[in-house]
Amino acid sequence: MDKDTFYTMEPSKRVIEVNQLLQKYDLRKVAEVVGIKYSTFTKEMRVGDYFYHQSDKQYYPFVRSEDERKKANEKEELSEITFIQKNLDTLKNIVQLYEKNKLMLFDERIYGKDARFVNKSIKMNTDIYEEFSKFSDDQYPHLKMQDLIAQALINFMNSYKH
Repeated sequence: MDKDTFYTMEPSKRVIEVNQLLQKYDLRKVAEVVGIKYSTFTKEMRVGDYFYHQSDKQYYPFVRSEDERKKANEKEELSEITFIQKNLDTLKNIVQLYEKNKLMLFDERIYGKDARFVNKSIKMNTDIYEEFSKFSDDQYPHLKMQDLIAQALINFMNSYKH
């Protein structure tokens, strides 16, 4: 986790990530790993009503009462439902594009955290490469050629797997 990710994450997700780091490091080291000052780190971790339990070496939600905890959980669930309701038309359009094979979905291995890259030169038919390159520029100008080729290789393996 870097500084930008730390500041832009929802507090509930940030606590999960930080608690995982706290299994390996102490609080000061986690702040150092994230790339911010210790005092700023601890202050920012209190956002969302979380507190650090020293003996457990973990962050927990601060609960003033049981009713308040239940309301917070309901509110979090409602915010997800509200998001879906507000964006229902957009979500429907995305599903329609996917069903019509117009939406490019990449295999997670292409962008995964553990992805390693290597440079390879391949010899290929000029006409086919130019046609693919033009197609890519026309249909998917926002995507990198290397990612399109990687997905094409994955699709080929999936289609012709015995």
